[in-house]
Amino acid sequence: MSKYLSSFSALAALMFFCALPVSAQTLPEPPAPEGSPLVEHRSKFTPSEEDIARSYPGYYTINPDSIRVVLQEVKEEPSMNYVKLQEQPPKDLAGTLVSIEKIVNIASKLWQIIKDNAPVVNIDTKYATAYPQGVTSATQLAGWSRPKSYVYGFYAENLYGSTTIDVKYKVTYTYNGAYKGKGKYLTAVTVVPEKAQVSWGYRFHMSASVPDSTIANVGTDTDPIAAMQLKLNWTMASALKQVDGTSVYYVEGNGYYEEIASPWKKDLAEVKTAAPLLAGAAF
Repeated sequence: MSKYLSSFSALAALMFFCALPVSAQTLPEPPAPEGSPLVEHRSKFTPSEEDIARSYPGYYTINPDSIRVVLQEVKEEPSMNYVKLQEQPPKDLAGTLVSIEKIVNIASKLWQIIKDNAPVVNIDTKYATAYPQGVTSATQLAGWSRPKSYVYGFYAENLYGSTTIDVKYKVTYTYNGAYKGKGKYLTAVTVVPEKAQVSWGYRFHMSASVPDSTIANVGTDTDPIAAMQLKLNWTMASALKQVDGTSVYYVEGNGYYEEIASPWKKDLAEVKTAAPLLAGAAF
């Protein structure tokens, strides 16, 4: 890269600044309404970013072969403080019909995680649940295990081998909740961003969704086990090109976890637990 820049000494200092990971400056956009599909995002770039990208295409072109997601750590969380539960106040369920075999998500179905290189506001209130129908709060279930987290590093380089995207996030969930000693349910299933370092002239966005069609009972009617798929979509872009991808994580109420699909691993058609996504996800 230094050889490439040597003939452009007047811009050397500017390119050094461009290589530093800083937050992007873009015009704010109105948020997508809660419960509606996320609006497809098109990154905005300033005229100076566009001009520099055209002058140095190698620096502002992502190498597709460099994109990787690495599982760094599996751990138990000490508490559920990683997320703020936004549920109705617990009430006496006497007289309420609770169907333990019917499992529903009463929290978020889709939400943004990282937008324009930074975690979105109030990300700690966005999560999904898999409760028996009729239950309105995690406190109405008992026997919860400590939350479990899978920590991932997400990386991408440009054509010169410089890291332009360095993101760390964790998929986390709480499991083993039971209703009157029956079933294994899920709460606070979410993605928490821990680091987002993005080079100047690049944009990174990440969103999550839990389609209703992927929430299921994989146990029996008398002893249910909740299951769901957490779909993670990401977009990285420069003024020259945009790259999109998806990962899918499968979670069960007994604590079982599997990464069932990513742009580099498995074909969804080969994974039985991914079948609801192939049929089309309904929210």
